[in-house]
Parts: sequence; structure tokens; C-alpha cells
Amino acid sequence: MADFRYPPDCEELRAEVRAWVATAMDGADAHADPHDLTGLAEPYERALHRQAGERGWLAMGGLRQSIFDFEVARADAPVIDTAMTLAGSVITLFASDIQRRQVLARMHNGEVEVSIAYTEPGAGSDLTAVATTARADGDGWVLDGVKSLITGPHKADLACVIAVTDPEVAPRRGMTMFLVPMDAPGVSVVRTPTMNGWDLGEIHLDGARLAADAVLGEVGNGWRQMALAIGAERSGVFLNGFARHALDLLVEHVRGAVRDGQPLADDPVVVDQVGRLEAAWADAERLSRRALWAATTEGVEPEPAIGSMAKVVSSELQQDIARTAVELVGPEALTWGPLFGGGPSDGPADRGRFAYEVLERVHPTIGAGASEVQRDAIATLGLRLPRRTV
Repeated sequence: MADFRYPPDCEELRAEVRAWVATAMDGADAHADPHDLTGLAEPYERALHRQAGERGWLAMGGLRQSIFDFEVARADAPVIDTAMTLAGSVITLFASDIQRRQVLARMHNGEVEVSIAYTEPGAGSDLTAVATTARADGDGWVLDGVKSLITGPHKADLACVIAVTDPEVAPRRGMTMFLVPMDAPGVSVVRTPTMNGWDLGEIHLDGARLAADAVLGEVGNGWRQMALAIGAERSGVFLNGFARHALDLLVEHVRGAVRDGQPLADDPVVVDQVGRLEAAWADAERLSRRALWAATTEGVEPEPAIGSMAKVVSSELQQDIARTAVELVGPEALTWGPLFGGGPSDGPADRGRFAYEVLERVHPTIGAGASEVQRDAIATLGLRLPRRTV
């Protein structure tokens, strides 16, 4: 029988990371930047990246990396949204020797930020519709197109971009990945605010000229590489970290709050709902560990739908926790506040955290493959149902 528990050395790492992040995040409110997804200013974020890199935590991979991802997400630490978490898997798998020395080593050290740039205005869930082109020109490449809904391009040093290099063949055989320096001529970023106040970005590639060694992996192999990279985002581990933090805040509020002169914890409806969420979180966390175990255990037959299942369950749990928190807390939870530097009270409702969660937890059900797409994958890959055609 499979045992999905973390081994003792992983639990030792968890304690170490948790202690570090508690110290590192002390005083974070003074570094607030509500226009960034992390809620914190770039210099502060980069400093934490370097600290994590110095401890070797950005180069671990596998189960140990999942421990780190969970704990920093649980603490709202700005070490999760770019670099190794999103781009680390694809660069680790496909980087050339030069790229390993010049890019991957610096990512491991926490010295570099990398954005993932796949989606476009006309290519969201269906990435076969990518229209950005890359044409060979002399000893390099020239890229043209627009990448949209990109996390953190304003602070990235590089972007991992997918582009069409052979329009004469099927999209899955005619795409190539590139590592694009964000300061290259012809590359510009337009920031776009989300409904929660932080900015996504568009990357505009207007005749952006790249050297030959900007190709990541093999020319024409971009689709397969992209599929592997997206799959690496779907175990749900860091999503469960975010969910754990929100649920802990809700439980803390219920323990101390009073409504109509009665402790909120004496309300059987409140207790029932909090208990339901705790059971749902435990289910999601175990499913994520199962997905990790399958991906990291030698000789285990891969489960093709497990990543999609973990992603759907973990991302939709975040929404459930946010909505339930607002319902249980009442009108005071409808006041919105930024992630950091909010209201004067220490309570999550007064600082606007629960209202923030309601808006924020929409995008995990869309990014890295919308829930509807994931359900199709579960049906076709997991249940062997015929592929849906429209």
C-alpha cells in the first residue's frame, strides 16, 4: 500500500523553512506594493529569493521542493510566483550547458526572476492558437507578437516564450521555446491591473532580435516542453499552502469573534462549515501528495489525470474557503484590503483579507489550464471517455 507521507528529513526541512520564513516576513507590511501579485515590493522579494537561494532551497526539486513551496505559500512569502516555481522545471529539463551555467545556476541562487509567457489575446486555454512568430535571421532569431496575462513580467529578467517557428506544420510540431531577456531591443511590457489591484502584464515583441543560444530545448519541440512545464504547476502543493493560510485565519477569527453577544464558535452552523472545510483541505492535500508521489517515485506507473485532479480540487477549494469565510464572518468581511499594509487591526476581517481572498482565488481556476479544461482531461485521460468535439 502506498504511503504518501513525507519522510523525516522532509519534516525537518519543513521546520527549518517555517522558522526562516517567520523571521524573514517580520515587518513585511513596511514593504507593501499592492500592484504586485505578491503584495510586496520587488527589492524585498529579491532579497528573500537570495536568502532562499543561499540556503539551497531553490535547487532541491521533488518532495523537498514541495515542502518549501507549501510553507512559503502558507506564509504569503514572495518566493512563489516566478523563477523556480514556474520556470524551473522546463529550464531544468531542457537547458543547454550554457543556459545551465548562465541562467539555471543563477535561478538556484535566487539571483534571477523568470516569467512564463505562453498565453496570448487569442490563445488562452487553447495554446494551439499561438500566433507569436520566431523566424531565423542570420545567426539568430527575430520574434514578433504579444503575450498576455503574464505574471510578473515587469520585474522579470527573462521570459520563457513559446513561438511558432514553422507555420507549415501542425502547431504541436511547429513551436519552439525561447529565453527572452526582458531588456532586449524590441521587448516591452504593458502592465494591466486585475480586479484585485495587482498587475498582470503584456509582453510586446516587436522585431525582438535574439541570439541563436536563446532557444530553450529543441527547435520544433516547444509544445511538448510546454506541456511538461504546465504539468509541473498542477500538483496543487502551493495552492494548498495558500488555502491552509486562509483557513487558519478563518479558524482564528471564529475562535475569538462574538456575534450578537454570543461566541461565534458556539454557532453550530459555523462549526459545521469550518469542519467541512478542514476535511476538504485534508482531501486536497493528500491528493497533491499522491500526485507528487507518483511523479517522484521510481517504478510507479504514471496516472495521466492525477495532476489535473489535484489542480481542480486545490484551486476550487481556495474559492470555497474564501466564500465561506465571507458568509460566516458577515458584513465586516466585505471590506476589501490589500494583501499587506492594510487596515490598523490585526484581524483578517478588519484588514480586508477575506474580501481579498474572494477576488484573488478566481485566477487559480483559470491559470495553468482552466478547471473546465482540466475536467475534460480527467474525463478523457482518467475515465477513457471520448474526447469532446465542438
